[in-house]
Amino acid sequence: MGDGPNHGEKLSPNCAKEMEHHAKMVSEDVRNDYRLMKACKEPISRNCKSEMRDKYHGNLLGCLEDQKPTLKGSCLKHVKDLQLVSLFDYKFNNDFLMMCSGAVQTYCKADDYGREIKKKQDVMYCLRNQLTQPTPKNKEPISDECKNQLRAEFLKQMSDLDLDPQLLTACAVDLKDTCRLDGFDDKTQVMECLRKNELKLTPSCKDKVFVREVQQAEDPDIDPVLQKSCSVAISKYCSDSKGDELLSCLENNQHKSGVTHDCKTTLRLRMLKEHSNYLLNIGLRKSCKDDIKMFCKSTLEGIKKGTIQDGRGAVISCLKDNFDKISIECGDSMTTILEQEVVDYKLDPVLSRFCADDIEASCPDVPDDQVEACLRDYIMVVQSEDCTKQVVRLITEAHGDVHLDALLMRACQKDIGYLCGRVLPGKGQIIECLQVNIMYFRL
Repeated sequence: MGDGPNHGEKLSPNCAKEMEHHAKMVSEDVRNDYRLMKACKEPISRNCKSEMRDKYHGNLLGCLEDQKPTLKGSCLKHVKDLQLVSLFDYKFNNDFLMMCSGAVQTYCKADDYGREIKKKQDVMYCLRNQLTQPTPKNKEPISDECKNQLRAEFLKQMSDLDLDPQLLTACAVDLKDTCRLDGFDDKTQVMECLRKNELKLTPSCKDKVFVREVQQAEDPDIDPVLQKSCSVAISKYCSDSKGDELLSCLENNQHKSGVTHDCKTTLRLRMLKEHSNYLLNIGLRKSCKDDIKMFCKSTLEGIKKGTIQDGRGAVISCLKDNFDKISIECGDSMTTILEQEVVDYKLDPVLSRFCADDIEASCPDVPDDQVEACLRDYIMVVQSEDCTKQVVRLITEAHGDVHLDALLMRACQKDIGYLCGRVLPGKGQIIECLQVNIMYFRL
């Protein structure tokens, strides 16, 4: 029947050893791969001249990887093949080996069973997990060079699903039925499709997608869609923002000039996720860590047991219910959440779910930033008991902070600045200031 390769057979030990040696040689100097050099002759001569002259030839592959979106045909195939080979053993990625070998030997040499960790993806996640832990006193911290290389490797993985075999396996069904791989010219949009269709995903795929979302929330530099769609806004308003601060900076500046429609669309999807699951809101996760443990213990236990879905905003809803008890730092983060939901009620997953029918009946043509005010006005005709509870919460929140009443804030903005400029927001203090001044006005 045909003379194609038999993928069902393993290589003999001698052959496997020689192939490993060849892969190592290519990783150290990509010019040892004759087929790649021939297939990629044009893009190398056009864009990688300095890398060809560089004594450290491993950079030549990096140059080709940077051009991957524009590569075609056999050149693209060979570059991708080298990337896939490096997944089987991190030592086949020379850049990663040079920058992170010390950290790998210190922290990720073997797993809990004493087995050597070889697969690059396993090593990457091991190092990433170590970065979230305090550095042991008797060990050297992971170097900045390794951190930067690790970020670069994750960015490559986030930009090409083929470099994430674990996610491909977990989402095999979803990538056929919900977000077909061949349905997108830009492969980074496949991940966006999986994000948007979270409720349709299989459990295994949902878990893997969530891991990616947490990674990108913690480090937006490895979020290729955000970096591309918001590049102008980042350079104009957020060039000094580091780590998870970048997303907050973009959210705070999203209505300014120069922020494109694509950027706003990308931001809104991430904001929807932030408001649905507190683990994706890194600022709130940090500032409310102790408050969540203190006031939301039963909620956390319900999530752990599977009786509560935090993807529906359970923890953030708990913090809202305990708003008058939480710490000042947590209160500041929650106020930001509440202010964003005033402008776009759909960011509140609990309100959106429980009040969908009442919004359709009583506020069908009302702009998003006035829906909460509309529900307050029509509270007496709200049909759902669950929705009524949410509207009562809105009234309580608005009484505590004028910034949470969009109509009042819009009407009194100048007066607040002139008469109550020195009054701190929260605990109803600005509303009290306005009430005092309206009495003077009447007198």
